[in-house]
Amino acid sequence: AFLNDKGMGATDILYLYFAFGISRVVSLALAGQFAKRTSQTLIAATLAVSIGLGISVVADSIIMFGIALVLMGFGFSIFFPLTLEIILSKTKKGISGKIIGAYETIFGLGWAIGPTIGGPITQSFGNETPYIIFAIIGVGITVLAIISRKKLEPLKISE
Repeated sequence: AFLNDKGMGATDILYLYFAFGISRVVSLALAGQFAKRTSQTLIAATLAVSIGLGISVVADSIIMFGIALVLMGFGFSIFFPLTLEIILSKTKKGISGKIIGAYETIFGLGWAIGPTIGGPITQSFGNETPYIIFAIIGVGITVLAIISRKKLEPLKISE
């Protein structure tokens, strides 16, 4: 709906999501290389999503939206598996199943709560507001990740 409101037609939206998908596939294909530098890759992923959201707010062409979606595709593809790896590397094997369940639950709650809160925010303050809010939050998370980058490196914990 946001892309449609910004003047993108159905064909444009299909092209944009194709670019988003290609970005995700390429990112996942390079995941092994990215995993060698965990903290830097995680910082780059959160920054890419934040910049993509920021570009979406001011974008006025398919090229600008394409850049935004490619950045977000990279960030989203890398963020989930990398954060899961960091968490599991710091968890004892005996409780790893519980940790995975809790981690997935948090993501599931985000998928449920996001639209529930985002809808009224959009209605009250405009279509761009959720993108602005999450771009700002993403920059804050990126700063925290930079400050804590040593803690973001996976550890090898024995049973």
